[in-house]
Amino acid sequence: MANISSFFNRLSISKKLAFWYGLSLFLMLSLFGYFLYETFHQSIHHNYDRHLRFEAEQLLSHINTTGDTLSIDLSEYSRNEALKSGIEYGTYVRLYNENGSLIYQSPNYTEVDQPLETDIPDSPQEHSFSSQWQDLPARTLFYPIKDNDGKFCGWLEVTGFEWTLHEELNRFRRYIIILIAISVAFSILGGYWLSRRALSPVASIIEAAKNISATDLDNRIPVNYQVRDELTDLAETFNIMLNRLQKGFEREKRFTSDAAHELMTPLSSLRSEAEIMLRKPRSEEEYRETIDRMLTEVRRMSKMVNLLLQLSRVESVHRSKPEVINISRITEVVAGEYEKKACKKDITMEVTIDSELYIRAHGAYIEEVITNLLENALKYTPEAGNVNLQLQRSSGKAVLHTIDSGIGFDEKTQKHLFERFYRATQQEVQEQPGSGLGLPLVKAIVKLYEGRIRAYSDGPGKGSTFVVELPLVDPPQPLPMP
Repeated sequence: MANISSFFNRLSISKKLAFWYGLSLFLMLSLFGYFLYETFHQSIHHNYDRHLRFEAEQLLSHINTTGDTLSIDLSEYSRNEALKSGIEYGTYVRLYNENGSLIYQSPNYTEVDQPLETDIPDSPQEHSFSSQWQDLPARTLFYPIKDNDGKFCGWLEVTGFEWTLHEELNRFRRYIIILIAISVAFSILGGYWLSRRALSPVASIIEAAKNISATDLDNRIPVNYQVRDELTDLAETFNIMLNRLQKGFEREKRFTSDAAHELMTPLSSLRSEAEIMLRKPRSEEEYRETIDRMLTEVRRMSKMVNLLLQLSRVESVHRSKPEVINISRITEVVAGEYEKKACKKDITMEVTIDSELYIRAHGAYIEEVITNLLENALKYTPEAGNVNLQLQRSSGKAVLHTIDSGIGFDEKTQKHLFERFYRATQQEVQEQPGSGLGLPLVKAIVKLYEGRIRAYSDGPGKGSTFVVELPLVDPPQPLPMP
């Protein structure tokens, strides 16, 4: 059994489908053939019973039921020769009284070597059955005899051979078996051919998948758009997955390259400062100045590493489940902190917040979004400028606007704003400290909660607008009083 299971498991899908198709068809045809054979068999018996009944009714007119003695006189019976015929073609007749005692038997009984066993019915009703007699199939009918008053007075037993009918039945059975065998054979071959043809796209998918590697993700699985079936959907799904993988590999390659470059700059600076200081003795003031510059680079690196860790946590699948939070309250707290910073830079900051807006998110991440947007707005807005923060309800979403009158950006910069480590080439941007990771982190957080972020500007020097949309949810239900 284990060998059969192991052999079957090694078969290809096409062969397995063909096998199961052939087996299913074999079972259905076998059941249908058996039903047909049995129906035909019963029909043959029924028709032969009609023949025996006709014989019995012909004999009734020659049976005397008057008086106390049951008798039969077949001297004038038209089919008297049939009662004398031997095996195969003869008709065998016996007469019994009501007690089951034999009164008469036809002459051909004297020519048989094997007696016909009698099974007289218990009730005076017509009864027929089949048996094997003299090595041939025989059919016997017990016909009840009644007198003129309708009183039961005996049995007429009529027996004939069904061998010709059974030959037809055996021939019919052979035909059924041959037709089932031919049908199953053709179904297996046809099922194998159809399954091979239906699964041919799988072979092309396998061949294309073999040619795809981590260093060559440009290849795609061919899709036959003229046929829409499960394999077409499978090929499209694989191609979508490959698109995501390619973007992920490209993003990681770019991230690795940019991170190495960005971290190398402060490391090189630290190394140069240290090597210069070690060339000869320095004064205490020179040591202090150098250490201050080195601490500045360390803080820059620490901030960059911290942002990288935050990005990693946001993009990780292993994170806690978000909760329903009040974004209005979080925005008020963050805005309050940055109003003080704006006041120190002589920047006018206006805040408009709709109350009681709830979203499903992590509070710390949403705070990071608002902090980064306000940080950039204040960083790139000159003194006496304006920053406008708005949180409003719109079409089932919480919409956050940060509008400033700062340095703005052009269309080229707009395309790269949310890329990691990207910083605009404008002098005002390069003069400010930064890692180019703030806005990518904001976008990653917004996407995490199925939101959207957009950036607009009329051009350099004309300010900028950032819009964040997050889906609103119903406020949490208050806990019942104990």
